[in-house]
Amino acid sequence: MGKILVVDDERDVQTLIMQRFRRAVRAGELEFLFAHDGQEALATLRARPDIDMVLSDINMPGMDGLTLLDHLPQVNADIRAVMVSAYGDLGNVRAAMNRGAFDFIIKPIDFADLEATIHKTLEACRAVRHLRDALQETRTAEAASRAQAARMRRVLDGSPIGVAILTEAGELLYCNQRCTDLFGVAADTLHQHCAPTLFRHVQDRLPNREAETVTLSASDEIHYLREDGHTVWMAMSVDRTNYENQPVFIVWLYDITERKIQAEALRRAKDSAEQALADLERMQSDLIRAEKMAVIAQMITAVAHEINTPVGIALTAATHLQTASEAIILTFNGGQLRKSDFQDYVGTASEVSTLLVSNIERAAALIQSLKLVTEGKASSPRSRFDLRDYLSDIVLAVQVQPAASRHRLVLDCPDGIALDTYPGALTEVLLALLTNAFAHAFETEPAVAAAAEDVAVGAMAGGIEGSEERMDGGPSRRGRVEVSVRLLDHERIELCVSDDGRGIPAEIQPRLFQPFATSRRGSGNMGLGLYATFNLVTGKLGGEIDIDSTPGQGTTVFLRLPLDAP
Repeated sequence: MGKILVVDDERDVQTLIMQRFRRAVRAGELEFLFAHDGQEALATLRARPDIDMVLSDINMPGMDGLTLLDHLPQVNADIRAVMVSAYGDLGNVRAAMNRGAFDFIIKPIDFADLEATIHKTLEACRAVRHLRDALQETRTAEAASRAQAARMRRVLDGSPIGVAILTEAGELLYCNQRCTDLFGVAADTLHQHCAPTLFRHVQDRLPNREAETVTLSASDEIHYLREDGHTVWMAMSVDRTNYENQPVFIVWLYDITERKIQAEALRRAKDSAEQALADLERMQSDLIRAEKMAVIAQMITAVAHEINTPVGIALTAATHLQTASEAIILTFNGGQLRKSDFQDYVGTASEVSTLLVSNIERAAALIQSLKLVTEGKASSPRSRFDLRDYLSDIVLAVQVQPAASRHRLVLDCPDGIALDTYPGALTEVLLALLTNAFAHAFETEPAVAAAAEDVAVGAMAGGIEGSEERMDGGPSRRGRVEVSVRLLDHERIELCVSDDGRGIPAEIQPRLFQPFATSRRGSGNMGLGLYATFNLVTGKLGGEIDIDSTPGQGTTVFLRLPLDAP
């Protein structure tokens, strides 16, 4: 809607205008306000700043129309004035136009011309206002952009990531504080010395690329030798974009120096560890095959301890014998050798030799036992055999052992079950389980209470652990051991070795299959029986092994084996 202020001292003008534009007024297209002199017009304009144009006579009492033109800019700079006067001489027209009139209409009024002039003036007013609003929006946007740029610059300056902006010619337009920290120089020096190096890395990663936007992975790594002698490693990514109306590269630099230092430290630690474990390399390689138990680290620690003890004792004894030998040689060469000196030396040599032999034999036994754990006697060829006949032979062989003679050994196996597997490996497993059952399940309290913890101590072909008599010579109660077999399905069997002995303490059960878990190391046991059994069952035989034991009610070992070994 256009709002028009009509200023004229003739009252009839108001009636004529309202009559002429009544349709536009009713339709809401135009709104007319009226004043009768310049002073009244200025008051109305101040009260109604939304008035679009003024239609004013020149000759009026009080303030005339030309004087009103002089005051309009102070009241509303955007308003447009059209002068209406019966004096249409060139002097009045020029005076009105020079004072800011938008147009001039000569009385008597031609209403068609007046209507056209009103529409033209209102269009000009709207255009001016649109232009002013657009200009204001532009200024607001520019101010917001400048504020955003300032905020962005503050963010970048405080960013932990280095940021640099390079032109396509290699000129450094901007770098934040982190960037100067990474290169270890001031910003002006960075422009001179570091910018070419940075731009060279950008060119190396953007050869012959014409795309508007190119992003490189932050995995592109660069290193820079600072003036203070320190090497800085940075992961670099690059964006190609426009900045200040020119194509530029935005380079993002991520400090990865600490990560590189840690990686190098880890590499050196790894090399050191590999060198320290060179003597155990073959053993470690074998144990990796049994990593289902995740005990490789424990195995290495235990092996080192077990080997170091006898070897250390043997080395000390050998050093002592060497010292005694050098002393006796000096005495002999000096012609001062006495019978008592020789007798002392012979006694020392005899004792040290015995100590050397026992500890070297202990180390050799440990190494041999470890070999049995990883390789065992499971190298016998694969064959197909009847399971009942095979188990009958095993039971017969075990029954003749002294530890089993005082107890009952029962076999429960249906006829007609044939296995295609490795009998040597299965023999080792069964001998270990049966021998341990007779050795540990039926000892009476308090003979060796901790022996229950040593159920992991197994028997390996001629070296069965835990089969000795009680240390105090006391009697062991009569017990029952059963070997039973049942078919699980058409592909597997379940072979159980169960006893009605004392059972295994609950706190020991979670680590039954761990190596070197024994409380009888002082008696020569190494705690490798069930660990070796586990390796054979899960490896060579391709099966599974579980143990169910309740203290005071006995123990059952479950072997689930395939009819055809893998």
